[in-house]
Amino acid sequence: MVLLSDKLAAWDVQEADFPVSGTLSDQFKFLLNYAVLAPSGPNTQPWKFSIRDNEISLIADFSRSLPSLDPTHRTLYLSHGCVLTNVLLAAEHFGFAYDAKCLPDGISGERTVSVRLYKRSAAPRFPDLFQEITRRHTNRKSFEQRVIEEEKIHRLKECVKTAGFRLDILTNDKDKTEMADILARSQKVQLGDKALRKELASWIRPNNSEKKDGLPGYAFGYSDFESFFGTFIFGTFDMSSSRARIETANMKASPAVAVLSTESDDKLTWINAGSVFETLFLMATQMEIRFDLFSQPIAIPVLREEMAQTLNAKYPQLLIRMGYAEPAQHTPRRPVEEVLISSQNA
Repeated sequence: MVLLSDKLAAWDVQEADFPVSGTLSDQFKFLLNYAVLAPSGPNTQPWKFSIRDNEISLIADFSRSLPSLDPTHRTLYLSHGCVLTNVLLAAEHFGFAYDAKCLPDGISGERTVSVRLYKRSAAPRFPDLFQEITRRHTNRKSFEQRVIEEEKIHRLKECVKTAGFRLDILTNDKDKTEMADILARSQKVQLGDKALRKELASWIRPNNSEKKDGLPGYAFGYSDFESFFGTFIFGTFDMSSSRARIETANMKASPAVAVLSTESDDKLTWINAGSVFETLFLMATQMEIRFDLFSQPIAIPVLREEMAQTLNAKYPQLLIRMGYAEPAQHTPRRPVEEVLISSQNA
């Protein structure tokens, strides 16, 4: 068995360790081992949890928000939707029924989701994707040239059947080039802005850092030596042209590009979009399809509108590069003990 460093240990959760004879609080806490494996950009993990009686609450941690890059907190709420899917998949796997409510205290409350759990059998509401939670990862490598099979594309589209949501999967060169060009312009805007660049740089880590959040240099393909200077380089120099060139080339060469869009654009929609997206991401993982994720164009209104017009969609939420590649290394995660702020059973 390979021993993982502390910063990656969260990924080694074993379902056999579920505390069958433990208290409900112990069991609920165990479910959160899967919750914390959700994606967030750039791995800020902007969440906290509380457990009280039969309820798990997901709480926004705005100290981990991105005020310059994401002033509306859109990506924060998307990440909470991803957390929600992981919690519910784990609940179903370990035999819990549940009722989930988004924004239980209203749109201004810090609680984004409450999940009431019941120890009784219930029909599953998700595909059987539990095993993919610990395998899922964002993959920034160049993808293989082989096409994604039509059957797999159909299965991915089937994940996005909820009213008010749509998934466009683009496979022809013209469409991929249009999205790649929009991405390139968004990179030049964001990385060309010193304040935005410094905010992103604050989440870049050396490969040997033991911090349990942020993006180690290896996520970008940096060597240990290169990663040591990553924060300084990102924060000090305008790397927009080189990053845009690399990511544009990768997107054009990928077998497919996808865009998840919605009919509305508010906090509730963002949470639900995150939940839909995580289901999609896990389904792709099950089929060995890799995802690379981009929110930069959506953060720039004029480019988001251009994406919407190009797709004849209303509100693009995520741009996805997809294809086949060898698995990439996971990024760090904070364990449940560091994000659980209270646990109490009456």
